[in-house]
Amino acid sequence: MFIDRLLATLVHLRHGTTHDVLACWFGVDCSTITRAVTSSRDVMTRTRGAVI
Repeated sequence: MFIDRLLATLVHLRHGTTHDVLACWFGVDCSTITRAVTSSRDVMTRTRGAVI
């Protein structure tokens, strides 16, 4: 779910929470969190400056 990926990314960026901890919180594998954070950061980078 997009909201979960975004939330994981924001928590990671704001608090420096490790992927292992986020994986435990969300009940998924660490690699899932890594993919989610990477893809969310890519989207945020591409849309920087875009008006929502």
